[in-house]
Amino acid sequence: MRSLICKTIPGRLLFILVPVLLAACATINPQRPEVNLTGLQIREATLSHLNMVADLRVFNPNDVALTVREVDYTLQLEGVKVADGQSLAPVEIGARETGQVQLRIATSYWDLLNLVNRLQKSDDLAFTLSGKVRVGGFKILNKTFPFSKEGRIDPQTLRFAP
Repeated sequence: MRSLICKTIPGRLLFILVPVLLAACATINPQRPEVNLTGLQIREATLSHLNMVADLRVFNPNDVALTVREVDYTLQLEGVKVADGQSLAPVEIGARETGQVQLRIATSYWDLLNLVNRLQKSDDLAFTLSGKVRVGGFKILNKTFPFSKEGRIDPQTLRFAP
C-alpha cells in the first residue's frame, strides 16, 4: 500500500507541475518593448553644460507587466552626439500599456554649437536614439533588449522647463 501511494503522488505532482512550468516559461521570455523619443526639455544651463531631459514613450507588448530597470542610451541630433548615459529610476509598465521614461542628459556647449550650425539648414531635427533597455519584474527575469530609433523632431519641442 505504501509503495502504491509513493508511485502515484510523484506522477500526479509531475502532471500538475508540467503545465505550470510551461506557463512560467512563456512569461520569462518577454517581447522587446518599443521605445520612441517624444520630447526634449531644457532644465538648466551651467557655465559648461546644458542639462536636458529626454522623454521616452515605452510600449510593453507583453501580457504581463514589465519593470523598465534601466535604459542605456546615446542621443544624436543632426548627426551630432548630444549625450549618452543611463536612466535614473525604474518604471513599471502594465501589460500592453505605454509608460513614460525620462532620461537626464548633459551636453557641452561645444556640441551644441556644432548642432546650431546644422540647425540653420533644416526645419526639423533629425535624431538617432540608440541603446539598451533592461527589463525585469514579477514573472519576468531580467533581460536586455537593444533598440535604435531614427526620426525627426520639431525644434519647437525643445522648451525650457524649470
